Amino acid sequence: MDVAKELRGKGPQYGFERGFCLPDVEFVTIGGIRKRLSDFKGLKNLVVILTGEDGNGLPAALAAADADIKRHDGHVIAVLPDASPEALRWPFDVVADPGGAVRRQFSSGGSGEPRLTVFLTDRWGEVMFVCRTERGDPVPDAAGLLDWLRFVDQQCPECFPSEWPA
Repeated sequence: MDVAKELRGKGPQYGFERGFCLPDVEFVTIGGIRKRLSDFKGLKNLVVILTGEDGNGLPAALAAADADIKRHDGHVIAVLPDASPEALRWPFDVVADPGGAVRRQFSSGGSGEPRLTVFLTDRWGEVMFVCRTERGDPVPDAAGLLDWLRFVDQQCPECFPSEWPA
């Protein structure tokens, strides 16, 4: 018997790579609202951006593309080391995370200073796209992430991975 196959068939698998579901991370926005990733389950495709010292450019570009993101049932969550005045105007959830506590919840165990990481999930939390600059992945641009959102939005919205037959 293939034990690994048996385990995979027992509901969603949580992790930080494509094909896994992101764990249910809790965060507080700069507006003081407490949220969890599960608040969006079944409702929104998510673009979760974790920036280190290297990355406010991508959230700003996604703020400019907000109408297109919403057209594909997308929602952005940007987790930044510090919230700049510009971030206060962005039309999505922004999390100021100076100590890195929220960013560590999205970590798969890497060490060192957090770098730009992007997860794009379908509305059920399954990771469809991952970018980690710390492992050499190129920084995605807003147009590329919109292409992924279009793709994800065309997938079957009524199917949840843990309900698929093993």
